[in-house]
Amino acid sequence: MSRQDDEGENTKGLSREHTILISRSGLVTVTGGKWTTYRAMAEDVLAQCAEQALIKPTERGITKHLRLVGAGSIGASTVSLHEPEGLHSYGEEQPLVGSLPGAENWLCPGLSEGMVRFAARHEYAVTVEDVLGRRSRLLFLDARLARRLAGRVAEILREETGLDPAQQDFEQLSMQYFLKS
Repeated sequence: MSRQDDEGENTKGLSREHTILISRSGLVTVTGGKWTTYRAMAEDVLAQCAEQALIKPTERGITKHLRLVGAGSIGASTVSLHEPEGLHSYGEEQPLVGSLPGAENWLCPGLSEGMVRFAARHEYAVTVEDVLGRRSRLLFLDARLARRLAGRVAEILREETGLDPAQQDFEQLSMQYFLKS
């Protein structure tokens, strides 16, 4: 689905279907959708961009057999009963995560210091919210625990990026989740 974005259309009716908005300046925005349909969404984006003459037309389905970074071998199970909780989600990137400083230091089940470093180095995480809300989802699962870990996560992010990890902003945000529980 595609629409021009410059008319300020109402977006409250968005569903799990994705929408591609292309502004007059050429900015492409994708809203809605599901991560499980990322390939179809990407192909739709390319098709719409070609239709708007932003890029040359591309063949559909060329990524069908390409694996995502970190994906395991096709048909191989990536979950082992002998690995710590959460590490399975890194696929072939597990050895890299395990080699980072703090990989053996678990902040909580499913989140090690090494995972925080991986998020900063390879997944563009720069704030505490990026790690505890978007990478680990801990903010939504246990806001009190996420708030307790915010200081250590902030320290690691500051070491890795040299940037302000917005710890106070995260702590204020986490309070909203206390009120809901």
